[in-house]
Amino acid sequence: MQKKRASVRFIERCYKLYEQKMYQVAYCILRDEGMAEDAVQEAFLKLMKSNIDFKDVGSVECRQYIITTIKHASIDIYNKMRKEQKVMFFSDCNGDFEQTGKEDLDDQREEIIQMIEKLPEKYYEVLNCMIIKELSVRETAKEMEITEANVRKRFERAKLLLKTLMKGNDGNEKFRAI
Repeated sequence: MQKKRASVRFIERCYKLYEQKMYQVAYCILRDEGMAEDAVQEAFLKLMKSNIDFKDVGSVECRQYIITTIKHASIDIYNKMRKEQKVMFFSDCNGDFEQTGKEDLDDQREEIIQMIEKLPEKYYEVLNCMIIKELSVRETAKEMEITEANVRKRFERAKLLLKTLMKGNDGNEKFRAI
């Protein structure tokens, strides 16, 4: 019981000392006030769960641990946001991008998969690694046993081929993925 109270007091002191710095770090990564505040909250929840206990709240080790925690929390939120916005579709009417609903995604996902499967094998493999498996360029290069420059070029060419395949009969782009 005594240790739990000490841990709560420690987190309170950390909050008073580092809250603004944590917000600044989160804002630099996320560029959004609300998401930066969410990142600070997530970081403090992680800190509470980890039961950290440094002798001095102002120590370099404590500061580094807290800054690292907020960086990771911010990056997690950024990656989650990026995944949610990954599939955008191009509107024929006004040329603007709009986020589509889940049912629209489900309807068009099958068509997109069929188009990807029509690509030559080397382009299909790159898209499969980078989009489906969500591997980095480096990881894709390692898996396919080719250079990173080759992966980037194949990815670029695969996107161009997909764009060509996705054009409708009237020559207008129906939607755009990737």
